[in-house]
Amino acid sequence: MNPFATGLLAYHAGDRNACFVIRRDDGYEQTVPLKVFFQTEFDPLESMALDLCRGKILDVGAAAGRHSIELRRRGLRVCALDILSEAAQILSDRGVTAPIVGDILHWSGDQFDTVLMLMNGIGLVGTPEKLDEFLCHAPNLLTHGGQIICDSIDVSVSQTPTHVAYRENNLRKGLYPGQQCFSISYAGQQGEIFPWLHLDAACLSQHCRKANLDCNIVHKEADGHYLVSIMKRSG
Repeated sequence: MNPFATGLLAYHAGDRNACFVIRRDDGYEQTVPLKVFFQTEFDPLESMALDLCRGKILDVGAAAGRHSIELRRRGLRVCALDILSEAAQILSDRGVTAPIVGDILHWSGDQFDTVLMLMNGIGLVGTPEKLDEFLCHAPNLLTHGGQIICDSIDVSVSQTPTHVAYRENNLRKGLYPGQQCFSISYAGQQGEIFPWLHLDAACLSQHCRKANLDCNIVHKEADGHYLVSIMKRSG
C-alpha cells in the first residue's frame, strides 16, 4: 500500500488525527495532517483558481476530492482523476461520480474546458524534461479554448538556510533549483522516493512557449506561491 493512500483511508474511516510525514532527500521533513485533503475551506489562491474553472473540468490528483466536491456544489461538470485506486474509492464514497484511476502524464480519455492541477499539482512531472513531455501532451486534454489552471512555488524566494542550501546544491549538480526528491511515511510505512518539481513563473512560461502554449500569471504571493492559466496559442 502507498502510505499516502493508507493515510487518506485512515482519515476517511474516522481517524481525525491522521498525519503523514513528507521527507526531502536532504533530511528536511514536515508533518502534514490528512485533514487538509478533506477540508472545505480554501485559501485565497485556491478560491481564485476555483472561480476560474469553467465548462467541463478535469480535477487532476483529486485525492479526497475537496476541489471536485466544491465545483460540483457550484453546479459545474467535474471528472476527478487520481493515480491511486484508494482515492477513487474515497471519491466515490463522497459522492463524486465515476472517478478515474489514471496517470495524467499518459491519460487522454477525453477533452476538457478546464484541467485543474492545484496543491502544486504540476509538480508531479518531477523534472524539466518531463514537464516538456506533459506540455506537449496537454493539448490532447483541452477543448478549443480550453485551459490548464495550476499553481507552483518559486523556491528562490525562500531565505530559509536549509532551502537555500538545497537549491545551491542542485545548481552545483547541474539541476534546476526547484527539482526535489521526497518520500512519504505513515504509521511506520515508508514510501519510495519520488521526484517533484517547483517552478518559478519565468521558467514555466519558457517551457510553455516551447510547447506553443500561452502561460498567463493570474496571481503571485509574497512567499513565491503563484497561480497561472495555460492555454493553446491562438492563430
